Amino acid sequence: MIPAIDTSPERLAVLLRLLDDESPPVRTSVQQALTAFGGDVSELLGELEIHLDEADLELLSLLLLPARRDRLRKEWIVPAAGAAAVDEDWEQLEALLRSLSDYLHDGVTLRQTLGDALDLLAEEFEEVASTEGAAGLNRALFESGRFQANHDEEDDPENYDLAQVLAGRPSNAIGLGLIFLLLARRLDLDAEGLNLPKSFLCRFYEGGAAVLTEPSMKGRQVLPEDLAYRIRRYPREVQALAARPVTPGELLVRVIEELATSWSVRGETADAELMEELLSTLVKGPF
Repeated sequence: MIPAIDTSPERLAVLLRLLDDESPPVRTSVQQALTAFGGDVSELLGELEIHLDEADLELLSLLLLPARRDRLRKEWIVPAAGAAAVDEDWEQLEALLRSLSDYLHDGVTLRQTLGDALDLLAEEFEEVASTEGAAGLNRALFESGRFQANHDEEDDPENYDLAQVLAGRPSNAIGLGLIFLLLARRLDLDAEGLNLPKSFLCRFYEGGAAVLTEPSMKGRQVLPEDLAYRIRRYPREVQALAARPVTPGELLVRVIEELATSWSVRGETADAELMEELLSTLVKGPF
């Protein structure tokens, strides 16, 4: 019989007391023992009366990171057809984004899951959506300043920790666009995204007319002629993609590609290689 793995608060408390021991054997032993906790001890930390300073929390998060990588690999279930199989499956997109968000989480800060956070926000904006539609949702999310763009660090990987974005962290164009589209689906609003290079637009209909908005620019409206001008500046092979609604599969590919690039630029080889590994399950060549 295989002995049960101890993931109790008491076991975690023992490991936390060893964080100050910098000897390689002890540090390796602690990291190996922490793998049993799946990369996240935030709830257990709340049950303990052990105070950890910022440096200890940062170290603990770093020691938990390999387990978060392993958990993401196990949860990353994509059909054999890759991104094409996700093209109309928003539920699977959200499930994979949730796994990415959990992986990007520090593992020590208590917070809601992506699904729970979306549910609560959808409940909050249910009346706005029913009376004002997608335009009202755009105003409530972006024009109000509730969610803001991270213009200073648009390539920061944490922009894609959507659970943290819903808790108030700024994000980039793709992250904010994803929040809008995921909420719109929960609220039965007809909305779609346009996947532009270095940008992202949302499109919905108001009074029978198409409305284009840019979440990363406080939800401002974009005129059709402005969009046409932008698209004319792109290479021909990009123009067709930019002019039509983005699919869930394409969104997922863009998120993974941008994460891979961000970590590669930062020299975070293990994380960059993990994203390339995930990307290989979605596309067989350059997207």
